[in-house]
Amino acid sequence: MSKLSALLSIVGIAISGLGAMPDAEAASSLAEAYKQHFLIGAAITPGQVLVPATRKLIAREFNIAVAENAMKPESLNREGPGQYNFENADRIVDFARSRHIKMRGHTLVWHQQAATWMFAGDGPEGYPSKEVLTERLRTYIHDIVTHFKGRVFAWDVVNEAFAPDENVPQENGWRQTVWYRVLGPEYIELAFKFAHEADPDALLFYNDYNTESPRKHAMILALIKQLQAKNIPIHGIGHQSHYTIAQPRDFSLLEQHIEEIGNLGLTNHITELDISLNRNLMRAEIDEASPALLQEQARRYENFFAMALRQKNYVSAVVMWGLNDEVSWLRSWPIARFDAPLLFNEANKRKPAYRAVIKAAAQN
Repeated sequence: MSKLSALLSIVGIAISGLGAMPDAEAASSLAEAYKQHFLIGAAITPGQVLVPATRKLIAREFNIAVAENAMKPESLNREGPGQYNFENADRIVDFARSRHIKMRGHTLVWHQQAATWMFAGDGPEGYPSKEVLTERLRTYIHDIVTHFKGRVFAWDVVNEAFAPDENVPQENGWRQTVWYRVLGPEYIELAFKFAHEADPDALLFYNDYNTESPRKHAMILALIKQLQAKNIPIHGIGHQSHYTIAQPRDFSLLEQHIEEIGNLGLTNHITELDISLNRNLMRAEIDEASPALLQEQARRYENFFAMALRQKNYVSAVVMWGLNDEVSWLRSWPIARFDAPLLFNEANKRKPAYRAVIKAAAQN
């Protein structure tokens, strides 16, 4: 069995010998429609697993989930060293396990929603020394991954380390975070090493947005090869995939990059998929979800899933960033505005995009 086949088998996905495909048009859920292809899921919140309507929706439709915010360092370890609050994260993870839903962990290392106490010290700019920050990183990752060991099958170990196309503080494309300033580029190596020490069975991912960018993709490929050369486990790349009904023009470049990552022996997860009705992700252009916009969105979702299905040997999960339109982050970022980027509306009803995603499965 190849390395990639072995990885995919861990999450219950076979890449050969599937036999006859079921009629996805007759499927009762997204999970049913895609069960022979890849895992499909959503980012969820602690409150959603308590409310009967959303509990039922999650359990019916999905076979993979991620905590939208409850497993980020700011949520788990805000107060200080060793002071953890696992209540909300455990609620999500325990619910998922009770419904046989696989759980992704998001995210161990990020420059946002961090445990800011980690960055306090008496070194230059008020940061800790390299030795102190390394030990804090080691302790945090070991504690978190060990706590969820056996319940979380995959982790976004490092999130958004590269910014070669952006007007932000950077050095040769490396985002100038505190992690980078104190530890240098090797902070990623350390994070993957510590995560593997804590749970040798977990799949470890680097996660980022705009992964169709050639320059960012080049940095991701270089990272993969660097870690592999040092025998530091990395098992997959997470593609956030925040798109609009107009941008990008198509998904061909992302598809090419997925293939190149697969050819290095890694799997790919689509980790944060949504498709905005605003043609420009950074603007507020609409005030309602008109039938015409919903049909345009449905076509985009169908095209995206057709691409993912073509690459199902290399794509092992697709996760929506949110459960329904009402709770989408795009209603508050980058400004307060109307948007409806997901497969379910505010009333948890299936949208045209949902039917388009089911149709894509039926045709493959």
